[in-house]
Amino acid sequence: MKILLVNKFHYLRGGAERAYFDTASILAEHRHSVAFFSMDHPLNQPTPWSKFFVSGVEYGADGNMSLVQKLRAAWRILWNEEAYQKMLDIIDEFHPDVAHLHNIYHQLSPSILWALKKRHVPMMMTLHDYKLVSPNYNLFVRGKIWRHTSGWRCLFDRCVKNSFLKSLICICEKWLHDIIGSYRLVDQYISPSRFLVKKFQEFGFHGEIRVVPQPIFIKRKNAIQNDRQQLRHLYFGRLSLEKDIETLLRAFVLLPAEETLDIVGDGPDRNRLERLSKELGIALRVTFLGAKYDGALTKIIEAAKSVIIPSAWYENMPYVLLESLALGKIVIAARIGGIPERIADGENGFLFDVGNENTLRNKILSIGSIDREMMSQKAKESTVDLSPEIYGKALESLYEELLLNH
Repeated sequence: MKILLVNKFHYLRGGAERAYFDTASILAEHRHSVAFFSMDHPLNQPTPWSKFFVSGVEYGADGNMSLVQKLRAAWRILWNEEAYQKMLDIIDEFHPDVAHLHNIYHQLSPSILWALKKRHVPMMMTLHDYKLVSPNYNLFVRGKIWRHTSGWRCLFDRCVKNSFLKSLICICEKWLHDIIGSYRLVDQYISPSRFLVKKFQEFGFHGEIRVVPQPIFIKRKNAIQNDRQQLRHLYFGRLSLEKDIETLLRAFVLLPAEETLDIVGDGPDRNRLERLSKELGIALRVTFLGAKYDGALTKIIEAAKSVIIPSAWYENMPYVLLESLALGKIVIAARIGGIPERIADGENGFLFDVGNENTLRNKILSIGSIDREMMSQKAKESTVDLSPEIYGKALESLYEELLLNH
């Protein structure tokens, strides 16, 4: 089968890109032909299909744009004509049986859906966030959950990066594609969590969404490391406001001095968090290690006493959670989004109240009174359904169903 994988970034940037590249690897392992459609970027992974990639634009750098460039960039969000034409071109060369889409908004735009429809290519889309139902893709505004889909409410709240103009553009984008039915062209939606499906339904989304857990490539260990090696707790991931690392730091103020923390990752909140750790008097107990990847990151995870996920936004199904459980780590996570679908509190991990440093502190302290080896084993057992083989067979079944019904 020939599969066209589509995502706006072709380098490892976040969870959506991880899913995009993992899907490609699994499909290739199952002897399917894969082509990519994305955006030009200096960090892109090499591929012969890059000749069809859309011209690069970085919306986060709009402060360096002229007024004309900003207007052009805004129009590209609504309808990217270059992406539309290049999608037609790659279809005509590759002749895909199915297009599997991930994140396409802004850099590619839903214009590509119309190109796929014009060439009669069946479409499946993996949902990673809430962009299809709200102008604010993560339902998180200025440090709080934002439970709205209304364009007018978004404008009033400046729901996109606290900007009136950016909010207006995203509102127009949603209104336009709701009116012309762009996302109704997609034949099948899939989600890694039941929570996201429920939220989409609450917000009035009428398309069918099937739950297909995302796979993880982890070699499971047979036993946890010696306690003497596991001295430091760990946070790893993006350092941004919705991850609520501030609550984690405040919880450490309440912990005994021997409890220490490694923070792995980077992001817009890093400088503020480093300053905060000094202000709270815990700078000597908290180490910011920067971004780590692949084997280097795995070693840090394996050596951790626990992995803490303090998120304050509606997490879909974070890789941080799945990888940590698969490695048999004790995970202490906020009770939010899809996270409780994988953690049974006190059995294969711990859940705490979102934004509550006191309950987080209590969960961290409770590690000393549990059978860690038993919890580690249950953590690994809770991810046995996430094998690449199971995921590959699920995709094949869905693709065949699309072809049969198209």
